[in-house]
Amino acid sequence: MLLSNLPGSIPLGRISSIPIRLHILFFFTLVVQLLGSIYYGAWHVLLWFLLLGPVLLSTVLFHELGHCLAARSVGGVVHGILLWPLGGLAFIGHNAGPKKDMWVAVAGPLTHIPCVAFWVAILFPATKNATGSYDVALELPSPEGAGLWQALCVGAIIMNISLFAFNLCVPAYPLDGGRIFVDLLLVAGVEEYTAAKITIGIAVPIGVAIIIFGGVIFQMVTILVGCFILYSTYKLWTYVSTGTLLQHPMFSYTEQQQEPFSGLPMSMDPNHVYGTQPGPGAKQPAGVQMNVDTERLNTAPLSAKV
Repeated sequence: MLLSNLPGSIPLGRISSIPIRLHILFFFTLVVQLLGSIYYGAWHVLLWFLLLGPVLLSTVLFHELGHCLAARSVGGVVHGILLWPLGGLAFIGHNAGPKKDMWVAVAGPLTHIPCVAFWVAILFPATKNATGSYDVALELPSPEGAGLWQALCVGAIIMNISLFAFNLCVPAYPLDGGRIFVDLLLVAGVEEYTAAKITIGIAVPIGVAIIIFGGVIFQMVTILVGCFILYSTYKLWTYVSTGTLLQHPMFSYTEQQQEPFSGLPMSMDPNHVYGTQPGPGAKQPAGVQMNVDTERLNTAPLSAKV
């Protein structure tokens, strides 16, 4: 099934010839947030959601474009990007091996650096307009009146820093940090099945901890991120236990990296996903990767980075 045929998604256009689609669950999330804010009288939560929601969506898209362009730079293919409530899915594939895969994985989080620089540049005049001074601070002001732009800038900066740190520094599959961790193990000569078991051993406690943390702060998105990590790790374990690990997108290129790339994958299974996510307590995750069933006919394994 092609990305354009994924159920429940609508086209948003193309960037650098990369198709962008939005999952309709985004609208469901918006309605739930709206109704919850009205029911509990938490209008400030709704205000922040409406203010930072579009910023988050564009930030996630920029993150996924980083993965896509990096995949192209190593000779891979890009099939498209899907934005959904738990992040972004960049459908990509390459046979370049673990060293270049590290570049593809790190390229997403690196996009948050220019994003932070952009919002910092705007923060100074926004602060001057709101307070009459250029003294900036990363403390969220009330998003009202003259402080609206200042609040937007501070919120966007905190969001980008959180997404950068969480996606890059947490070594849990299927986050970018987990992917980089696996690549480092493979580059160091660790056998694939051993690397997978090490990854599983690290990801499970991290996923559980994120779920507990989400429960403590009453943040459903954080809980879902933890559940997603555990689900993705379970899927990885099924590949290990059935002896089919080299068909998993995170390891499939290791047996093909010496073969020439020869085209698009023949099929995709959207039920297998792994990728980058938003930090705990954050508004939303920033990346995900989707496992894909690939035909073993010299085709590049396809995955979808969040």
